[in-house]
Amino acid sequence: MPYSTRKKISITDLAKKLNLSVSSVSRALNGHKNISKKTTERIFKAARKFNYTPDPFARRLASKRSDTIAFIATIEPKAPDFVLLEFLAGISKGIKDSNTELIVKFTLREKDEIDYYEKLIRSNQADKFIFYRTKKNDPRIAMLKKNNINFISWGREKNEKGYAWIDMDNEKSIEIIADRLIKFGHRKIALINVHQSFNYGYQRKITYERILKENNIPLNKDYYQDSLLSLTDNGVKLTKVLLNLKDPPTAIICSLDKLLIGCLLECKNQKLNIGKDISLVGYNDYDNYLSSQNLTYISHPLSQMGIDSVNILKKIENGYHPDEVCKLIEPILHEGKSDGPLVK
Repeated sequence: MPYSTRKKISITDLAKKLNLSVSSVSRALNGHKNISKKTTERIFKAARKFNYTPDPFARRLASKRSDTIAFIATIEPKAPDFVLLEFLAGISKGIKDSNTELIVKFTLREKDEIDYYEKLIRSNQADKFIFYRTKKNDPRIAMLKKNNINFISWGREKNEKGYAWIDMDNEKSIEIIADRLIKFGHRKIALINVHQSFNYGYQRKITYERILKENNIPLNKDYYQDSLLSLTDNGVKLTKVLLNLKDPPTAIICSLDKLLIGCLLECKNQKLNIGKDISLVGYNDYDNYLSSQNLTYISHPLSQMGIDSVNILKKIENGYHPDEVCKLIEPILHEGKSDGPLVK
């Protein structure tokens, strides 16, 4: 397509051609919900016709906003998070056709993370935030709400109201796995979980306990193990604890892919036939390892969730209340050969 040499017009010129106010045109182009669909379509059609494109620098100057998303996370250097990288790739896709910038900052201590939030807010380097690994009572949510900053959390607090979030349905994911294992005849079901200080870990734990109770399966406290770090070594160690019990489980659910990989290694080390002597089910698919080994696992569309997070932030900026735009993602079960009927 040849490069357009048509002269660009200003938003004032566009408004005059449409016989509308500049503010109405601006709101429509920015997706505000208080402009009718018919008027919005008319404005976009005229913008294309008259070659109007907004000046990002003028917009930032006029709005006194940086139009920058910040993603800050506390990480463990020994445990690279490939799930996070896929989510960040989605955020990048979500902003690629806009003038929005993205700042990514990794810290080693939670205190440093909070300090960096405050620094970016004070300096107006970022005017919206996305974060993950949400705690049951997360200080980031309270701090950002106090400062009237737009944000979305990947994951929920125990209290789900008054802020925007996107999250997989953790309760349903455990229901799917546990019901599957129970139908296979398993009653000795263990859970190697992320630490329950993280809300998704807490949600999975209480759902696991509820499902056992609903099926009249006694809760064996030794069958529940959790880990603060998502390390393969931790999966190995915690599986060793479970398999060395006097009455070991016949099925193990692992809340993270690396924990499942460690669990798989230890089961093989103990010469167990996976899917027959013991059933294993996990989450996510680190580097496509779980699918390549034909393991059974739960996943959720991480890249799409990153894109959705950007779109949710746009809706909040355009007048939607955070409670209106929260999104609960359906878990996806991938059936492999790592679980099966109980062999008696």
